[in-house]
Amino acid sequence: MKIQWIPHIVLLVTFLAMSGVAYGEGEQQCQPEVVVFFGNGVWNDVENTKASTFLLADRLEAHISGTNLDDIITYKLAHNPSEGYLEDLLETFEQDLQTSYSLFWNYLADWDIMPDLLQDKIIEIANEVDAAVVSANPSVQEHIEQYNTYLSEGKTVVLVAHSQGNLYGNIAYLGIDPQYIDGFGMVSVANPDSYVADGGPYTTIDEDFIIGSIPLALPPNLDNFFGPLNWGDIWGGHSFIKSYMASGHEAETKILNDIVTMINELITSNGGTEAIELVNTYNPLSVVCGNPGTTLVTISQDAYITEILTYHWCDEGQPAGTHSLYNSTSLLMYGPFSGTTDFRSWVSYPNTNVPAGNYEVIDSEPNTWSHTYGGGFVIIKGIVCY
Repeated sequence: MKIQWIPHIVLLVTFLAMSGVAYGEGEQQCQPEVVVFFGNGVWNDVENTKASTFLLADRLEAHISGTNLDDIITYKLAHNPSEGYLEDLLETFEQDLQTSYSLFWNYLADWDIMPDLLQDKIIEIANEVDAAVVSANPSVQEHIEQYNTYLSEGKTVVLVAHSQGNLYGNIAYLGIDPQYIDGFGMVSVANPDSYVADGGPYTTIDEDFIIGSIPLALPPNLDNFFGPLNWGDIWGGHSFIKSYMASGHEAETKILNDIVTMINELITSNGGTEAIELVNTYNPLSVVCGNPGTTLVTISQDAYITEILTYHWCDEGQPAGTHSLYNSTSLLMYGPFSGTTDFRSWVSYPNTNVPAGNYEVIDSEPNTWSHTYGGGFVIIKGIVCY
């Protein structure tokens, strides 16, 4: 795991990054490098943001251990100043209303009628945040340049944005060079905006009263605690560490899965690394059902395997199983890789490197694998390493 800190004031959360590798003209890396930035939310100084980044890196590395993403991600920090907006809101409540924090949360949760003074302050702060983001913010421009630089080098970039970082991320997305846009993705956490750039996934928990108090924010989509919440501090329901990454709760799992899915999808679709058909054993003869026996194929060059498809005409709608590749020379097994159903085919996305050689394709349910007595029907796609 490699972590580098970006000393600029920033707002985006991106978690896919690796050290640069130079490739000569006509050469192609077979596994895209991944750069992940973490962009913090409101009321986080640099030290708090570093703590969030270390936590995310630690949890994600444990989550991907033993998978195709193991040891390929570098984590970078982009700090976003909050300008004290929420602190200002709390100060207004404390000084002008002079009452307890519990009543403050009652107002935000819509359990009591919010005084006009507090409503006006929320609107004022919202306008200030919008104006700050929409204006020509130098740090946004710096990060757009960084993303474009990484993308132009063939790297994949994922932004993991928390809270206010989503606003900056949505703006930065508009500045990414269109020829590299397929390599950039955003995973949203506690989003105060009404959308995520390019329709990326988001997580907002029911217990987050900060986001719940913003009328146009994306609605909560997860009950994370199922009962009374131990806030820990007054911003507990919105905290990245204490609430969204609370160990063993559903929000943590969803966020980590969203990041992994985003990385794999970007690696597969990134226009700078074209996957081609490496193996195809289909033929026009009539389909035979039943165990096809050993299915041997040759992968002629080192490759980054992006997709394996096996034909299951006889599966009668059963759920997809798994695929594996067994190298008959090194005796190494690659997989198993979980599949999904696409009509009568099972499709898996290994996203893993394999050397050139002879392989046995192993399907977890050979009895429904269609064939014509010459091994099962299989298509393997990948990115060839030159």
